[in-house]
Amino acid sequence: MALIKMQKLRVIGLKSACAEITDTLAKSGNFEVIRSTVNVEVSDSVDKLLAQKARCAFAIDSINDVYIYAQTYVKRKKTDVFGKIEKPKSARFFSSITEVDDAGKRENEIFPMVAEIENLVRLRTEKRAELNKLNASLKQLTPYACCDEPLSAFRQTENAYSALYLGKVTPAVYEKLGELALLRPYAGAKLSNLMGVTALNRDREKVSEILSELGFMPCPFTGEKSISELIQENRIKYDELMEEDEKLVKNLLDTIEKLPSIKLLHDYYLIETEKAEAVDGYKSTAKTFCAEGWIPEPKAEELTEAVAKAGGAVITLLEEVVEGDEPPTLYKKNKVLAPFQALTDQYSTPSYFEPDPNIFTAFFFFLFFGMMTADAGYGVVLALGAFLMIKILKPEPGMKNLVLLVGICSISAIVWGLLFGSVFGFDFGHSDFGMGFFNTEEGYTMGVWFNPLEEPLLLLLICLVIGAVHIMLGYLLGAYKCIKSGKITDGLFDYGFPALTYVGAILLLLAMGKVLFNLDTHTWGNGGEIPLWPSAFEHLLIPGFIVLGTGLLGSVFTKGRKKKGFGKVISGLSALYDIVNILSDVLSYARIFGIALASCAIGYAFNILVGMIGSGGGVMVIPAGILAIVLHVFNLAMGVLSAYVHNARLQYLEFYGKFYDGGGRPFRPLGGRTKYVRFI
Repeated sequence: MALIKMQKLRVIGLKSACAEITDTLAKSGNFEVIRSTVNVEVSDSVDKLLAQKARCAFAIDSINDVYIYAQTYVKRKKTDVFGKIEKPKSARFFSSITEVDDAGKRENEIFPMVAEIENLVRLRTEKRAELNKLNASLKQLTPYACCDEPLSAFRQTENAYSALYLGKVTPAVYEKLGELALLRPYAGAKLSNLMGVTALNRDREKVSEILSELGFMPCPFTGEKSISELIQENRIKYDELMEEDEKLVKNLLDTIEKLPSIKLLHDYYLIETEKAEAVDGYKSTAKTFCAEGWIPEPKAEELTEAVAKAGGAVITLLEEVVEGDEPPTLYKKNKVLAPFQALTDQYSTPSYFEPDPNIFTAFFFFLFFGMMTADAGYGVVLALGAFLMIKILKPEPGMKNLVLLVGICSISAIVWGLLFGSVFGFDFGHSDFGMGFFNTEEGYTMGVWFNPLEEPLLLLLICLVIGAVHIMLGYLLGAYKCIKSGKITDGLFDYGFPALTYVGAILLLLAMGKVLFNLDTHTWGNGGEIPLWPSAFEHLLIPGFIVLGTGLLGSVFTKGRKKKGFGKVISGLSALYDIVNILSDVLSYARIFGIALASCAIGYAFNILVGMIGSGGGVMVIPAGILAIVLHVFNLAMGVLSAYVHNARLQYLEFYGKFYDGGGRPFRPLGGRTKYVRFI
């Protein structure tokens, strides 16, 4: 369907042309290497490229870290010490393979920039280590700051000694040491109490033992200077180191403009590493090599011609996919389907040999998203928001697909919002807010179907019918998959009859919907009445029973066809359990009803609340308007989150569970593995 047919390409040539041929294959962007062995020894060339790439990555990360540090420092210190801080360019940027190659050719020009950054980072690391050491020393000195005496005053003499101790001075200290030592507590000691102790040398050991038991620690500092002098010296040194660190930060910030070139060189090494690893994985003899890989069939002729020009004496062989091969999956380019393909890949990439589900996923995800959001105003906001995000922020491909997904689905939200007559929670289609836009002379409201808050059961019925169609389609795709692979009987019996069962369920829901859900007519506009459910559906009752019965009986009589004896009966009767499965599977789609109804009801309630606040007029209009924006943004955010999560659940479990195996792997061409560059 939307998957591109793949072919296997073998390239046989002389080793002298191996590098040039590999370069041609990589630049084409259409060749995925098949490695000859699982474990290939890494060559010295690969090791060298990896080391150079790592140095580039270190330089890039270092600049980004310094930028964040400078920003934080300026905000915390309220200073402009670094001047205007230039922001590094986004992590990824658009470029061409030619620019990447040019960066490789300018290696001798760019790599000194890397070395310069490495040197600045090394110097700054040393300064930061000294700063941390000084900071730790200052913290140690602070508790002793209230002692103004020089440390030389605390020493041992011929008969006595004096020392500083840090601890908690309590009456117990005086009781135990009163007769053994002279105690001098210092006022203003921080964190704990500072105390000078003087005692005779003969009592030194006993005094030390008692102080240790009481939790006192001796002062670790010695010398001729006082504690305050040591603190002052350390602070001066700390300030000097901080100035030096600031200069290094400024120098590093000046290298921000060099980052694009370093990023190009980084990705050049990354591509060269990939090419070198590919060469290591080729089958080879003393003078020849054989490269194998997958290529898209539409690119086969173009690529073989390019290889022939690059390699001189070269042989190219194209082979079709055969049983046992594991070709990669490549989607046909489609801007509309691309976001939905990303949604499918979150579950599992489709196998090359199975039908691509994305066209059906796109339709039903689009449909369900609009029903769940159920507001034209919210849809307009989502569309504008998606457009502005893509134009201004230029997000990465993954985020861009998500934004595009919401933007595309916002169209469905607008359509369903208009059908329900809901715009920012206001009932535009069925009340005075409509301003006559939808009213006709006959009193009918044109373009608006019904209000979910007034007719919730109709919304529930629609959700169940669409859900049954969704599941039925899943079984039909399963039948198609089996028939295509040659398992015609399995396709008809295992998938055809269940699909028929759901067709019958759909017909019965359409036929009995008016009675089961008490749907009659509704008065709109200027008093006109429009039936909520077509009466023609009543004629589908008998066909519905016939089709449902045929599907169930077909499942009963064919489910045990592969069993023997009594197993056939048991398996056949177990098919009756499918009636319960039909009910539970279809009821899963009631979540669409619940989310849509909640979104409408919450928006309506918010409008009532805001109307009550703003009813006083005057200045109250301002807080009422602000509150309205905040409340509706909250309702929109919760609605979009619910619409995405529950919508994806319905696709993954109820739809994919009927036919989809997945287990494929995306096509990853040689030379396409970059970290910073996005090729134009």
